[in-house]
Amino acid sequence: MSRRGLAITFLWFLGFHSPLAFTLTSNTTHILQDVVKDIAKKQNWDWEGIQVSQLVASKFRLGTSRRYEFRIRLGKSYLLFKFPDEEVDSWSTSKFDRRTAGDDESDDGGLRDLVKEVGSVPPLLRTLKLEGPFVLSVAGVGQLSLSLPLNTSYNNLKHVVVGEGMIVEVTGAREVSLFHGSDLGFAGNESESISRKNKERNGFRDFFYSLCKPLVPIRILGYASLRAYKTRNPVESINTVFMSKNMIELLPDKCYSRNVQKTTKKACPIQSLDSRIAKLENVFSMYLGDRAQNGWLWGFMRATVKASSIFRFQLELEKTPEKNKTRQVEWRTRPLVERLWFDVTARIEDEKLKPIIVKKVRPFVAVDTASWSNLMSNLSFTKFPSILVPPEALTLDVKW
Repeated sequence: MSRRGLAITFLWFLGFHSPLAFTLTSNTTHILQDVVKDIAKKQNWDWEGIQVSQLVASKFRLGTSRRYEFRIRLGKSYLLFKFPDEEVDSWSTSKFDRRTAGDDESDDGGLRDLVKEVGSVPPLLRTLKLEGPFVLSVAGVGQLSLSLPLNTSYNNLKHVVVGEGMIVEVTGAREVSLFHGSDLGFAGNESESISRKNKERNGFRDFFYSLCKPLVPIRILGYASLRAYKTRNPVESINTVFMSKNMIELLPDKCYSRNVQKTTKKACPIQSLDSRIAKLENVFSMYLGDRAQNGWLWGFMRATVKASSIFRFQLELEKTPEKNKTRQVEWRTRPLVERLWFDVTARIEDEKLKPIIVKKVRPFVAVDTASWSNLMSNLSFTKFPSILVPPEALTLDVKW
């Protein structure tokens, strides 16, 4: 399905204002099963007895976020680290013209079909900044389009070699991966090794320092557009040379040797990875201690940035209160059911909603109001008894 058709489907769903009600059973794999199970676990409920009483489709919001994953080889084992999804910058809240909507007769008001259609279209990453030097490649049938200063552009590229002192903005990629391995030939010079030993840097930090050596391989999945410019002067022209039909190199102002590395620490090519690498450093230093100083311990790492489709909505759950767990004052009538509203932020994964953040919504007490004239229109003052009011109470204090 095209993105335009997906947008029309989503807008139709927003135009559906009727609350939905359906029962969650263990025999039916429901689209909200993981969400309800997560809420039941946090609230210490029996999820099989929970009913989704209301789900207002008009309050659905759709957005895209980033996911960061690190796959690291530790000795002979591989460890996978997943960071929480980033916050969504903006949500889709467009209005829908009901003239293009049809009647939905499914048990969940079309929610299952909506999630399936949104999940069928891969989400795309927002602009991601990369700092040279590195070599950028696209996987599979994907292609790259490159824009340079002075209205220079190239299309149908598969590889882009980026030199020192350049920034490349990647837009529209499905996934961006950075690779590092001990067999990639990224060796520093002898003087740098001595300097590091003198500064007593552990092996884990040395491992991540080597990420910033020249020509770190970065792979892009999907079709993406690139915008390259120099760090010091973004409008200055960039010299290029074609190494093959679909491979271009962006030449730096100065020539740098691949065997010589700066003694100062430099940010990694993918700027958004810096803070997450720092957290991994703290975790490994805390749990491994002296063992992290062994250089042979770190063999391979893959850092991946993925795009995720995010839904945000509110739903009301209904359950029968348990006598043993529900505390009530003796004189109060025990309610037959309990209803609670929850604000849910979930990720679409395998045509299901995987909860990320679940918050209980405070109940809103509605108050009926009426104008004073309407209240007094049918009121007869002849039925009121006579009342004597002291004159002091009617004194009007006016200052001139």
